[in-house]
Amino acid sequence: MVVYLRSFSLLTKNYRWVDTHCHLDMLKEDPSGALDKGREQGLCHSLTIGTNHETNQEVLKFCQQFGDVSGALGIHPHYAKDAKPEHFEFMETHLKTNPKLLAVGECGLDFFYSLSEVEPQKEVFLEQLRMSIALDMPLVIHSRSAEKETLECLSKVDVSKLRGVFHSFTASLEMAEAVLEMGFSLSFNGICTFPKSDEVRQVLAQVPLDKLLLETDSPYLSPVPFRGKPNLPGNVSVVGAFVADFLEVETGELAERCYQNSQKLFGFRDVG
Repeated sequence: MVVYLRSFSLLTKNYRWVDTHCHLDMLKEDPSGALDKGREQGLCHSLTIGTNHETNQEVLKFCQQFGDVSGALGIHPHYAKDAKPEHFEFMETHLKTNPKLLAVGECGLDFFYSLSEVEPQKEVFLEQLRMSIALDMPLVIHSRSAEKETLECLSKVDVSKLRGVFHSFTASLEMAEAVLEMGFSLSFNGICTFPKSDEVRQVLAQVPLDKLLLETDSPYLSPVPFRGKPNLPGNVSVVGAFVADFLEVETGELAERCYQNSQKLFGFRDVG
């Protein structure tokens, strides 16, 4: 059963919303205008995510351009087949030296689309797991239709030295329990508002509030009632209001908890 928003009046800029996963380089409209709209909805910080060597360079530009935007550099499993040693060198160099870069990723495995072969995906994922440990930085993990293999990759490194988030979480409750036990956070976006996402909401109901993050994955996965339209970072407030309703938590409390969780994991500077 879908829990719908009580009122859009809840979406006030008095709350501090953090979009922990967006792709500013992929927005259909000007990122500056999109972020301005988000700020009117209470968006106080956004983490824009790299997926390959080209988009990682875009992340650097956005971090320089906007004070309330931080970034993550990574190679998404879709692009594992194209990864080169110099791409990892670029990531490591900038992650070491740029204080606006806060995480490694997004990285992981995707056997739903399988745009790269299995072995390159695993190799590229493991390389980024090792980089996270070496740099003592959090991970942004993408795992789709690859629960067993994702856990196998994590078992090949010292998981006690890892921290991070499984973004756009849509895996099983068993997977959620396993990665929560490892200390990871789980992030939810517009998918949890979709009428047929009962399994996602079953997981959401079990996530400890101190391990809960919010995201948009914009420009994808617009939440109800904006499905069919390009997603924007400010819609994290829509996701958050839905999650608050579903968990029966006051919206302001949910926003603040997720703000604190995001700040604790990524350590972004609050310019507000």
